[in-house]
Amino acid sequence: MNDALPTPSLGAWMTLQNVIFPEKGLCLEPQMFVHSHGNVAHDRDLGAYWIAQDAVAKFDTYFNALSLAKWHKACALQGLWLGLTGLGQVQVTVLHALSESYHEVLVSTVIDLTLTDEIRLDLSHYSDNPATGLITFELRAIAPDARLTAARYVTQAQPDPNLRLAIVITTFRREAQVQATARRLAHYFDRAEFGPQMECLIIDNGDSAQIDPHPKIRRFANANLGGAGGFTRGLLQASAEGFSHVLFMDDDAATPTEALHRTFAFLALAKDDRAAIAGALINTTQQAIMAENGAVFNRKCYPQFRGTDLRHFGALFHMEQKSALVRPPKFYGGWWFFAFPVAHARTYPFPFFVRGDDVNFSLANDFAITTLNGVVAFGESFVDKETPLTWYLDLRSHMVHHLALPKMATSRSGLIAIPLAFVRRNIVKFQYETIEAVLLAWGDVLKGPDYFATHPDAAPARAAIKVLTKAEVWQPLINFDLDQREGFLGTHKIARRLFYPFSLNGHGLPFFGRWGAKRVIPAAQRGFSDAVWGAVQLTFLNVAGDKAYVTRCNTPRAAWLLVRVLGLSLRTLVQHGRLRALYRRRFPQIATPDYWRKALGLPPSA
Repeated sequence: MNDALPTPSLGAWMTLQNVIFPEKGLCLEPQMFVHSHGNVAHDRDLGAYWIAQDAVAKFDTYFNALSLAKWHKACALQGLWLGLTGLGQVQVTVLHALSESYHEVLVSTVIDLTLTDEIRLDLSHYSDNPATGLITFELRAIAPDARLTAARYVTQAQPDPNLRLAIVITTFRREAQVQATARRLAHYFDRAEFGPQMECLIIDNGDSAQIDPHPKIRRFANANLGGAGGFTRGLLQASAEGFSHVLFMDDDAATPTEALHRTFAFLALAKDDRAAIAGALINTTQQAIMAENGAVFNRKCYPQFRGTDLRHFGALFHMEQKSALVRPPKFYGGWWFFAFPVAHARTYPFPFFVRGDDVNFSLANDFAITTLNGVVAFGESFVDKETPLTWYLDLRSHMVHHLALPKMATSRSGLIAIPLAFVRRNIVKFQYETIEAVLLAWGDVLKGPDYFATHPDAAPARAAIKVLTKAEVWQPLINFDLDQREGFLGTHKIARRLFYPFSLNGHGLPFFGRWGAKRVIPAAQRGFSDAVWGAVQLTFLNVAGDKAYVTRCNTPRAAWLLVRVLGLSLRTLVQHGRLRALYRRRFPQIATPDYWRKALGLPPSA
């Protein structure tokens, strides 16, 4: 049994993380916040958890566990306490999870919660054990109607008062989203523990947003050079104003504001001045399933811990423990939420317009990137965002990473394999317009790095792709016939997988149009070839299921595209050495503040 400590003076404490409650419009999945035994309910009006007598609320969840392995390893903590505020008598048990199934008890005591005085429990003896695993706590109500209104993990270490964080948001004609985000941030700044050391810089590439006045929020009109240009404009401004750190964030800010606090606290106590935080990504349609907890890039993107069911403690423990112990090479963070030190942003973004700029930025700079549970953005699935233009932009960046960055060096055949994989993934789906865009990207990469430098808005390619895109565009579902038929080999997936790939899904097979299948492909299967083998016609549905587009097998068109693929492959084979040398020489000259000031029409640096 451990006695609660009296509340010392406010200035002696720093909050590492606060308990997060469900938030309407963001995430309401109960088991992301609390696991309950008995009657435990979230009272949205009171901003509290109500715990019935003898019920237990366990805060061993994605949003509310403390990832001790990360905080202890990376940060200079001075002790650790759990602070609790609420109402009623509870038994509180604080556990140090050293494995999925083994937990050591740090504290077990009965306390009387009050709404006015925070009770703190000393957990500093956690360091008697290996500093790994997670710290969690649970409350069992002894009296009827116990409530928890707030809880936090605190330390007596103090943050650097000179640390200043600029939150940079890039927006383009998404007025409603960015206005709502600005209002949400204004409310947060007014009450946040670190609010005085934060500001928000909104980079408006469309010069159309109306932002309510607030001393901590400023809008900057900017030329539309995509996400790369917008975020770079914010980085230039933050650097000029002496901010120590920058956080790139989406304009809809679909993240708990507590994520801002945890990010600031971690950076403020980090022992390595290269420390950076990469926010995770969860799809709005699957709020308990991890989509990406950081990612690795090696010829393509490999999202880390995709598919992890965050409702289960065992899955959470595995993710947090593994991500604490091992940071894979070629690791990067997406710009939906990425915080980093300005001093170590020595290589500025390359003018990709969008797609791949975040990958390149992480790989080109020497950041020590960490992920933290609860630091997450909720976003729409990338499925609906896939278009010929996004495939064009993706391939450009994929190839440039390997040409320009020595750590990403690959052979001639390795480089050629990247666009070939793009072609192969699309030809089996009869997405010929996408392949046209992919070949355009391939050709543009072969023009060299100065093509990017002189066209940072990607205007020629965007115009060309707009003209060629006719079929592969979402249209109302009412425009389509959803009748299906099964062709040769029917529903035998293994047999289809063995038979159809050799012909690139029926291209060249005699009379395939007569006996091939017609299938409707839901959004969840859009990226998997098994769903398309043996079909001559494919109807793709969006995530909401209210829009679609249709593709059909066209062997002559596919044959002409493959002839062009062969030509580009030969050009790449011949030009590889010269091209790589050119990118490596010019990349450091383009990805600079001076290039961007000129491209954005800003005055040169003093």
